[in-house]
Amino acid sequence: MQTIKVVGAGFSGLVTAYFLTQQGFKVQVYEQSSRAGGLIETIRTPHGLIETAANGLRNSARLEAMCADIEVPLLPTRRAGRKRFIFRGRPKQIPLDLLDMLNVGLRFARNLNSLRPRQFETIGEWGSRVVGKGATDYLLTPALGGIYAGDPQRMSASLIFGRAVLPAHLGTRRPERARVHGTVAPPNGMQQLIDGLHDYLNDAGVEFLFNQPAAKEDCPTVVCLSASTASDYFAGFAPEVSQALAKVEMISIVTATCFYPPESAGLKGFGCLFPRDQGFRARGVLFNDCIFEGRGPAHAETWIFGGALDPEVVNLSDQEFAELIASERERFYGGRDDSMEIHITRWPNALPHYTVDLERILLTLPPPPPNVALVGNYLGRIGLAKILERAAVVADDFGKTHGAAARPHGPRPGNPAGVGRLGGAHN
Repeated sequence: MQTIKVVGAGFSGLVTAYFLTQQGFKVQVYEQSSRAGGLIETIRTPHGLIETAANGLRNSARLEAMCADIEVPLLPTRRAGRKRFIFRGRPKQIPLDLLDMLNVGLRFARNLNSLRPRQFETIGEWGSRVVGKGATDYLLTPALGGIYAGDPQRMSASLIFGRAVLPAHLGTRRPERARVHGTVAPPNGMQQLIDGLHDYLNDAGVEFLFNQPAAKEDCPTVVCLSASTASDYFAGFAPEVSQALAKVEMISIVTATCFYPPESAGLKGFGCLFPRDQGFRARGVLFNDCIFEGRGPAHAETWIFGGALDPEVVNLSDQEFAELIASERERFYGGRDDSMEIHITRWPNALPHYTVDLERILLTLPPPPPNVALVGNYLGRIGLAKILERAAVVADDFGKTHGAAARPHGPRPGNPAGVGRLGGAHN
């Protein structure tokens, strides 16, 4: 049986290892830290759950099938959590005024044959051309800022809208529609997904080597690292790849999960995003206990700071964050509530900046050496759901080139039905 080495045990590495086992390979996973999951971790407190990174992921048919196989149930977004707000004077579901909407209609009509982003066109340029300034400032930019945390005057419209024609060795698939739509998460938080993958892979015979960097030996390898760490990995044997990845700009994020008495929930929904001219330093706030069941018992909010337009915020102290959140929350709600607990997570240089420069890097990125593939959030598709699809493509390619006999999808021992449970509230 062919052995495949996976470098990195974050979400990218775990799902890559999963799909490789489905192809019938023997898999070794190397991880320099002492745990699996990378940025993802769930902390349980008396007030509720804290997510150090993503609080959920976009559902897809592939995700549903994988979670059924590893016996990790998925909760859909609660009905109260479907509303999304953008602040323009106050939280609004539709932040555009009549003039903005008329401008959108006129510009769409004028650009019907050129809606597709142009190569190296920024989000700011595309928005100005296609939807106008109002929709760009109060809808497009905050919505994308909540995902990419980037600078709209530098972000690549082609990359973000999935229209960039990237080299074949960076190929992926569009996620297939799931039975339950929208954002989903395990009942006990994202750590449950990490633990479920780790336990399943252990049972399947995958060898995990923690606190151990991977040797650069001649065996098929999938590198599931951040761009900067992958650059270091390739430095000794693929210098052109290493030099290209070293140019990927990274941005820092801070999340602050705050717990308040249940009655202090002033707005029901998924969360609210803040356009830059509205006077907030935060990029947005999530209403955790409104999104998924079981995130309380307290009212939980996660305030998100940083990104390309505010790199210095990562240097604030915990006390400075507490004061900043209290001030911005008072302005947001028009009243003040004392927090019962605040947990701050700083991620310096955690996310790739999806700029026009990244578009240029990816268009010219040399293919890695034979028998080596890349999986990561800097390869033109950000978000856990898209990383999942990229991992499946890489595993399929390895199955074709290395001739493993694919393992049939079906129940593992102790799961006679072979299905997971899609529990909780229903859409």
